Amino acid sequence: MTYTVLARKYRPQTFEDLVGQEHVARTLANAIDANRVAHAFLFTGVRGVGKTTTARLLAKALNCDKGPTGTPCNECDPCKEITAGVDMDVQEMDGASNNSVDDVRRLQESIPYRPARDRFKVVIVDEVHMLSAGAFNAFLKTLEEPPSHVKFIFATTEGHKVPITIRSRCQCYDFRLIPQQVIGDRVRAILGQEGIEADDAAISIVAREAAGSMRDALTLLDQIVAFGGDSLRGEEVARTLGIAGREAILTAAKATLSGDGAEVLRGVEKIATQGVDMLHFGRQLLDYLRELTVLRVTDGDAGTLSGLVAEEREEALAIAKGTDMLELQRAFAALSQLVEDVGRSGSPRTVLEMGLLRIATRPPLRQVGELLARLDAIEKSFGGGGSGGGGGRNQGRRPPQGGQDGQGSGDRRPSGPSRRMQDAGPQQNRSQGSSDKTPRPAPTDSAGRAAPAEVSVPSPKPPSRASEPAASPREASKPREAPAPPAPSAPPAPPATSAAPAGKLLPTWEQIIGHLQDARPALAAILEHGVPQEIDREKIVIGFPTGSFFGKQAESRESKDGVATSAAQILGASPEVIIRFIDEPEALGQTVAEASAEERTGRIEERRREALRHPRVQEALQVFPEGAGNVKVHVELD
Repeated sequence: MTYTVLARKYRPQTFEDLVGQEHVARTLANAIDANRVAHAFLFTGVRGVGKTTTARLLAKALNCDKGPTGTPCNECDPCKEITAGVDMDVQEMDGASNNSVDDVRRLQESIPYRPARDRFKVVIVDEVHMLSAGAFNAFLKTLEEPPSHVKFIFATTEGHKVPITIRSRCQCYDFRLIPQQVIGDRVRAILGQEGIEADDAAISIVAREAAGSMRDALTLLDQIVAFGGDSLRGEEVARTLGIAGREAILTAAKATLSGDGAEVLRGVEKIATQGVDMLHFGRQLLDYLRELTVLRVTDGDAGTLSGLVAEEREEALAIAKGTDMLELQRAFAALSQLVEDVGRSGSPRTVLEMGLLRIATRPPLRQVGELLARLDAIEKSFGGGGSGGGGGRNQGRRPPQGGQDGQGSGDRRPSGPSRRMQDAGPQQNRSQGSSDKTPRPAPTDSAGRAAPAEVSVPSPKPPSRASEPAASPREASKPREAPAPPAPSAPPAPPATSAAPAGKLLPTWEQIIGHLQDARPALAAILEHGVPQEIDREKIVIGFPTGSFFGKQAESRESKDGVATSAAQILGASPEVIIRFIDEPEALGQTVAEASAEERTGRIEERRREALRHPRVQEALQVFPEGAGNVKVHVELD
């Protein structure tokens, strides 16, 4: 007995069976019921979405013995013959192989004659865009004024290639891609009628690989049933089609988003040994990141926006909630570019491996305020920033080894955010040779009077000696002794026990981060977002909010080793480093990054108040009292 493939066996026989194209089915059925059927139609859309099937349904609806009707009976002779493709009054022509002027003229010779039996003579031209320019021109007059008993139905996958003169004479219907969920439901129903069991993963793979085409889905299903028999499982289906299974996609997505580069490489190796196409795997992973982003935005209530089945959706939602929204978008953008690179490369596996590794080890995102504070700290550590280059403020030096006192022991001041603790005191200890900025003269108007303007805050100068008592001639003749250098400040001692509050542990934690600024600035940037919970010679516990990207980066062995090495320089011991995730972020306390930003804001506000109290500003305000509330202050920090 001849086998009939599923795509033909389950071809829709009524407009109600036409899934995914309800807008077309309803319009045609209403037109037939209202006796408003046009003489020519143009069906456009990708392959396998129902264009030719709809053309046959329309022919049956017009010629059914009980019609014209929107619900053909499929029992009368016209319906049966049209279904079988043997009705002499319904002509189907392939535009790809019958595309010349002579082919169209032979067709037109039969058009004036009335149908032999049916109510209408229906001409179906498939792949009409393949007709030559002469053939299209031969159709023009016939399409404009056809006989009343003739209906033309054109179908094409490339509607833009059909001349506008043809399109303007037809009613155009655009057939959409069928949603993945609709294809999955249809595949599940067909498997039920065939008596075949299949899990959700298998059905999801078929629906996803169909890419919106119902015919492609049923063709794949035929192939899978031939392999799996009466029971279909997701992993077997993936191997049959030569694609990555759900577990491989899930593992790769987790490793990429969590920063586990080694797991990324192992995952690519595993799918490569299975013969999976690297470009197709990249597209699968890109689609999965899209699903994660949708679930993150909708908080799991994605509905039809997500094409994942219920089991897959739960796992994806857990991953999405544990990843920051900006990180999901950032990873998606990078992977999208990577897929294009893989498609152009002659070594797709290598490009995919290195690209996924680059995404997995991407540096953390930083807020603009944090970056400004970081740049300010770097500038000071190298002696820049105007008045920061002189005197005894050796900001750029690292702490001495082992924390022992010796030459330079007073310079144990880490760079970066930890300088916040050093800048709290007055600045009178700067040397006379500091490169302070001289205040600019106040701007004047045409009459020579001082005018209000933007105020640039100069770096504070050492206190003037004009207020000191006048020296006697004898004292004046004596050489002035240089002031004694300030005593080296001892570094803050680390907490003796681990029971100290997080606020008291912050200075020690800042010292450790400051030690990392020069050697490993990327790690220091990650640790700035952690809050110390315990710090002593045996153990350092750093807290991060649950799901924090920075916490996942700090949890790696390489990061912990870096913290332990810097802690050995500060504490004189090699403590164990523990990363702890806390569900209530408000219970953590202030991070180094937050403290640096707060300190910077306070310094700016203090400089602004100093500028407003400047004598020249006060003089200008006396001349222009109406500008008292409109003074703009531009602050330049050291």
